[in-house]
Amino acid sequence: MRRGIDGESSLDFRLLFESSPGLFLILRPDPEYMILGASNAYLSATLTEREKIVGRSLFEVFPDNPNDPAPSGTRNLRASLARVLSHKVSDTMAVQKYDIRRPDKDGGGFEERFWSPVNSPVFSETGDILYIIHRVEDVTEFVRLKQQGSEQQELTQALVNRAGMMEAEIYRRAQEVQEANQRLRELQGELEQRVEARTADLLQTNAKLEREIAERQRTAEALRKSEEQLRQAQKLEAIGRLAGGIAHDFNNLLTVILGHSQLLRTRARSQDEMASDLEEVEKAAIRAANLTRQLLAFSRQQMLQPRVLDLNEVVVDLDRMLRRLIGEEIDLLTVPAVNLGRVKIDPGQMEQVVVNLVVNARDAMPHGGKLTIETANVTLGESEVYGSEGLDPGHYVLLAVSDNGIGMDIETRARIFEPFFTTKDIGRGTGLGLSTVHGIVAQSGGHIDVYSEPGHGSTFKIYLPRVEAPIDVAKPPTESVQGLTGSETVLVVEDDELVRTVVSKTLRLNGYRVIEAKDRTEALKICEACRRNEMQLDLMLSDVVMPGMSIGEFAERLKVLQPALRILYMSGYTDRAMTHQGLLETGGAFLQKPFTSDGLLSKLRELLENPRASAA
Repeated sequence: MRRGIDGESSLDFRLLFESSPGLFLILRPDPEYMILGASNAYLSATLTEREKIVGRSLFEVFPDNPNDPAPSGTRNLRASLARVLSHKVSDTMAVQKYDIRRPDKDGGGFEERFWSPVNSPVFSETGDILYIIHRVEDVTEFVRLKQQGSEQQELTQALVNRAGMMEAEIYRRAQEVQEANQRLRELQGELEQRVEARTADLLQTNAKLEREIAERQRTAEALRKSEEQLRQAQKLEAIGRLAGGIAHDFNNLLTVILGHSQLLRTRARSQDEMASDLEEVEKAAIRAANLTRQLLAFSRQQMLQPRVLDLNEVVVDLDRMLRRLIGEEIDLLTVPAVNLGRVKIDPGQMEQVVVNLVVNARDAMPHGGKLTIETANVTLGESEVYGSEGLDPGHYVLLAVSDNGIGMDIETRARIFEPFFTTKDIGRGTGLGLSTVHGIVAQSGGHIDVYSEPGHGSTFKIYLPRVEAPIDVAKPPTESVQGLTGSETVLVVEDDELVRTVVSKTLRLNGYRVIEAKDRTEALKICEACRRNEMQLDLMLSDVVMPGMSIGEFAERLKVLQPALRILYMSGYTDRAMTHQGLLETGGAFLQKPFTSDGLLSKLRELLENPRASAA
């Protein structure tokens, strides 16, 4: 950091001090402890204004609460400051109850507050104390949370209630779509009746028109199928948008819950019962996070990492695990094609597709049966894709999963890809397995068909576009990060105060120096001030979706202010939103919400310790 005594440098230091996110006072070392300076964060936390406190005695500005039967704030603080003057070393105080006077415009009186103060001397070149830095942390909310004890349980119940409301809303909308479909079927029936009546008249008057009438009937039938497929696609798309939006909101909330529960569990290690309860909250949040991932898969908004691969390798690698999964009563036959073409898809997502289809087939054969998984190269022409919405002529790799189970009727087949729809008993399934398969296949540019009749089993056929690129060799796993703590300076940019707070607390508890910014404009001001004072920022952790400045403009300005700054983006949205925001062009790494404390810390160490890590 640049040192100097010129006017411009002093102004820089004053502005940097005042804009610091910490709560600081500068005191004169005399019996009155006159206030010489205050940070903006301190003024905000203590409900005061700079011009009304600077130049006055500390205890004149902040007296004890006269209504407190046993006030100890001023007494303990005077004793701490006296120790600093006497021993010339920093003095860290225990958590203090020190009430703050509210301004008259806010009703006056005093507001209960709890603080964690540290008083530190600043020396001259001769060893005399020039100033005392009075730094505090507002721990009121933590004290209250510890006193109340039940707030975490209430937040968990609120999430459960919100999930119930979400399911009811999806059901209501599905009912509306079903009623609309019924009305359309009635209208279609009326149309068919009129066509048949007209056909009879034409047959009687002119046999020559028979071929034209037959063609019209085929056209009408094709139109009916196309309209039905379009309605189904529109319905799934509408539900997908709803599911994706809800999943994003859940991801932000789950990030806060996971972060705070892990922070509290770290502090409560000596209290076995509390630690156990917090562990259950964390497990519930992780299960909810898995649910949102399935919702994002259905709505085609999950973050994919596709690579060119041989589908046979995926099927063969899963063979042993699938046999354990289905049990000995089901005979599994794998038929990989010779010289199978290559596809480009996320291998992990493809494995999830195969597993979900196999589990679905297993449940359709409760007394055992035959299950076949086969691959093939197929070429589809105009006639083969006619009437199949979203399937174009071309070269494909086919994955077919067939069983001889109980099969499905027409009504069930029409709804199998809807989220939360299931024919299983309560508690046997979430109804997200096949909807997840549909979302993954669609997002990967493929198409899925199902053929089934009651008593004759089912066959699911997945068509993935064939590619000519060579197979991508899987990268070896990166070396594990040795230790998750650090001492680097991290700038946290997040407009959601709850998320920003829990992320910052987690980093500070693990040794990092943290500077917080509520938006990109504030973040750029901090970067500019750090550059002027030659202060190094090591990494920026930033949310992606924020109002105001675009992420592209933000990244370009960062290149000028902090060229070596590593960037880690985080978001509850996924790849569709990331592409829209321009994330993929900025070179930043990405962390999907919700994440655990270990996941966050591990990703930070990976970027900070890797010399080739992403930079702005």
